[in-house]
Amino acid sequence: MLQEKRKVVEDVLQGAYKSGFSNAAASLSMMTKDKIDFGNLTMGLHKLDSDYFSEKSSFNHAGASLLVTTEVFGDVTGKSYLFLSEREFELLTSTIPSNHHADVDLKEEFIKELDNILSASVITKLSNTLQYKMYGDVPVMVGKVQGKIEDIIYDDFNDQAEEVYISSIMFSFEGHPAMKPCFIWVMDSNSMNVSKE
Repeated sequence: MLQEKRKVVEDVLQGAYKSGFSNAAASLSMMTKDKIDFGNLTMGLHKLDSDYFSEKSSFNHAGASLLVTTEVFGDVTGKSYLFLSEREFELLTSTIPSNHHADVDLKEEFIKELDNILSASVITKLSNTLQYKMYGDVPVMVGKVQGKIEDIIYDDFNDQAEEVYISSIMFSFEGHPAMKPCFIWVMDSNSMNVSKE
């Protein structure tokens, strides 16, 4: 019975995430004036105490990346991660003037706003589908990160969760086929115990 219920919950989550990612791709498309789609969709529950979690490399996003994160709070807790290569960052901000004043970096502010819009697209769909109150915090520009995405997720969630639900995609740009920003959602599986009838 518990296994059947878990399967129903995962099916609901997958549908909600797919719809949310479609909304995010449409929003990104409007902002960039390019046709955007997404692929490499992966979803599932992962136990953080297993060696397998940090050893697997399913995200296929190698090398240094610029990272923007958004904390998710409310009835459900989690975090979204937007990973961009330096080239992707430059292409996305090419129309934003460089600001030489040290107090505000307009390109970084644009990317944070872009992340805010993408995250809100997914949060709205998840919240409506799951009938939970969910909110996104102000995006944080973490900056350049090295290493595996799995290790970053492990460090962020190991102290607060035993198991997480991870959903990830890579955006694809029709006008720039080499661009494949990685967008990952990690939710504490305890807070996502969707037992609403």
